[in-house]
Amino acid sequence: MNIENWTIEKALEMGAEMELESYTLYTETAEKAKYPGAKKLLTEIAADEKRHREYFLKGLEDPANLKMRTLKENIPDLKITDQLVKVPLDPKADYPQILIYAAQREKTTHDFYVQVARKFKDTEMGKIFNNFATEELRHKYLIEKEYDDVVLTEM
Repeated sequence: MNIENWTIEKALEMGAEMELESYTLYTETAEKAKYPGAKKLLTEIAADEKRHREYFLKGLEDPANLKMRTLKENIPDLKITDQLVKVPLDPKADYPQILIYAAQREKTTHDFYVQVARKFKDTEMGKIFNNFATEELRHKYLIEKEYDDVVLTEM
């Protein structure tokens, strides 16, 4: 995605759109989840995505409304799903397929936020998007950990 000529508003709009897509995915998937732990994980991540979207929408009203949060977490990237084939999420997907899709989606969102942070480097907006990249990497980690704990141990 070429973001070279993007404004802050365009980046915030795209962020809000991506967060809505993720929220919808996780909410719908949580409703179908068989494992209580999966339902809890997906519900928690969906709530994060909803907060992220609200944050971006607030910024669209007035970018001065955005308050900086500092995330000092060092999130490991397990990279479990990075090399797996990317396929669209089928409504009949099983739990492992859902986790793979979700982790890959978090990686895509993370990479997008890193790209935006670089575009706006040395600004508050760059720091904000860098923090969101960290949040998305945390989601990816949680999903891949679930995949490792549940799916790979059952194999």
